[in-house]
This record gives sequence, C-alpha cells and structure tokens, in this order.
Amino acid sequence: MALNKLNSFLKEIKKDNNGTLPRDLHITRKAGALVAISGGKVIKIQKPDIFHCPLFTSLFSYKDLNQETIGKKFEKQISMWGMFTGKRHLCDDKIIVPFGASEMMMYALKRSNIDSAVVACEGAGTVISSNPSLIQGIGAYMNGLFYTTPIPGVIKNINNNGGTVLSGDALMDPYKGVVKAIEMGHKKIAVTVRGDQEQAIKKIRALEEKMNSNPDKTGAENAGNCKDAKTGQKGNIKIIILAVCNTGIKTSAACTIRDFVDLAWACASKQIRDIVGSVSILQVGMKIPVFITTLAGLDFISSYSSDSILKEKLEDKKKKHFITSGKSGDGAIKINMGKFSVFLYETEKLPLGTEDEPFPLI
Repeated sequence: MALNKLNSFLKEIKKDNNGTLPRDLHITRKAGALVAISGGKVIKIQKPDIFHCPLFTSLFSYKDLNQETIGKKFEKQISMWGMFTGKRHLCDDKIIVPFGASEMMMYALKRSNIDSAVVACEGAGTVISSNPSLIQGIGAYMNGLFYTTPIPGVIKNINNNGGTVLSGDALMDPYKGVVKAIEMGHKKIAVTVRGDQEQAIKKIRALEEKMNSNPDKTGAENAGNCKDAKTGQKGNIKIIILAVCNTGIKTSAACTIRDFVDLAWACASKQIRDIVGSVSILQVGMKIPVFITTLAGLDFISSYSSDSILKEKLEDKKKKHFITSGKSGDGAIKINMGKFSVFLYETEKLPLGTEDEPFPLI
C-alpha cells in the first residue's frame, strides 16, 4: 500500500479529532479499506475496493463487503477476542484459516522446522517468539497492520507468554525483528511481511546471505541486496519470508515478492496471481491461493502436513503441483494438512482459478 494513502488517512483522523491523533490508535485493513480503531471502537472506515471475499463470508457469515459489515467484523473481534485492547486474547492452538500464515508457522514451530517467528501484533508492533500458541493467537484473526500504538497490557502478556517485543513504542519493522531474532540466537526464522514493504523484503533476504557469508556478524546495517540470495542457500541462518496482505500491491512489489519471497498469499491481488503464481512450484488452495516459489518454502509448508509423501512429491522443483480441499479429478493423492484432509495434484502450469474468489481482483 502506498505510504501516501496511509498518511492521508491519518490526516483525516487527525482532522476528525480536533487536530491531534488519538493516543491509542490502530490501523488495519480489510478489502482494501483502511480501518481505524481507538479506545476499543471502530472510529473510521474507508470504502472497500473489494465487494466479495469467500474467507470473509466463511469466517463472519457476511455475504457482502461494505463499510457496515467490515465495521461489524472488527466490532466482533474486539468483543470476542479483545483485539486492539488490553484484553487481547493472545494464545490459541485452533486452526482458524485452513491455509493461514500463522497456522503454518504454528506447526513449523511445533515440529522444529523453524525455531522462531517474527510477526506483527496490534498494541505491540513487531514480536519475536518460539511459542506456537502465541504466534497463532496473534495471527489467527489479524489482518494487515499498518499503524499501531503501545498497549501496556498486550506487551506484558506477550512477554509473559514467551514473546519478545522489539520496541516499547510498538515499532513495526520486520527487518529489525529478524535482526533481533538472530541476536537472540535463532537460526531458523519465519517472518511475515506485508507485500507493500518491498525494501524490508529485500533487506531481510540480503541479511540472510550476508549472515551465511559472514556467520560471525549480523551485518544488520550493511547488508546489501542480492537478487539470487534465496536460491541454493547453505548456511547457518535460514529465513522463510511470508508475504501477506497483498491486495492492491503494485507490479514492482509483486516482482519483489516473486524474486525474494518463499510463500505469498494471493489475497485479492491480480498481480500476485499473474506474476508470482505463474512461476510458483506449488499452489495451496483455490479461492485465495498461497503460492510457494522456493524449495525452502516447500520444506516449510511440509511441516504443516503429517504425510511424508508431500515432501517426497515436492522435491522435484521442475514439477508443479496444487492442493485443493475438494477432490476435483483423477490423479488426486489424499494427504493431511493441519487437522483436515486435502488433495494433491500435479499440473502443467499455475495459477489455477475458481469462480468463488475475491471480486474484483486488484
């Protein structure tokens, strides 16, 4: 998302609030619409760019996307899970989104495929943790986070549940979060990054290369860009980059995701489907696909399945596969992912679409 769009939204909030921003303010997004929450209440919502989302319908039972239903969605999250308040529900083991980023990180932590995750949480900013339940609790219902202020109760509870908050001022910086994770001794790190954060994505991948070239130094401030950093890595540090919240990103951001990211959530993005999906090795899901573009990404997602056949089938990078929740033809291999059964297919090319997807794609 363009920075000027966020800045314009902040100016509108400031104008509505007698020339100052609320001390407690959190800005998230749904269907391309920025949403401002303060004092446990939704105070401002933009008009959405997306009018239908199958995930929104399945999770919240609202057929149409508009300012009213978006507001109700966040009001429900505030009342039921304390989101955006000091009563925030932080730990969970339930699968909420079948192919969700936090669900995959939770399983990867449980099965020691990674040893820490770096995520964003409202009221805390960037969080580093090895606690699978904390990572799932933070991310299960979290949309993209674009602005947040500290909530002492949230920060305290994160610390009490095995998490480390990057900064007391709720700084959101996934790159600095990865640097902190490395400084804490973690070597297999998953990090979620919004698709519009191009520079952070490039810096994280360059940091991985620099660390593996110079294992005695973090190289935090001097890590340079390296286009091929994600291919054939054989070092002490492994960083899995998960690109989330990709609706409406520009072509340049989609190209950055294609070149540097391991897993990308399509959201309502036409660019992700066209630019990333076409070069992916594996597509997971049909309505809102997840595209995996690297062998490291395949290894990461294999921990979400209890079937060894998944990893065996995906070892050949030259072959493309897709996973769907419903059997749709011959050649299906039934496998388990998370706590449910899905079907794995081999295919000639990706991406594959379906009638029930977000509308419109932007």
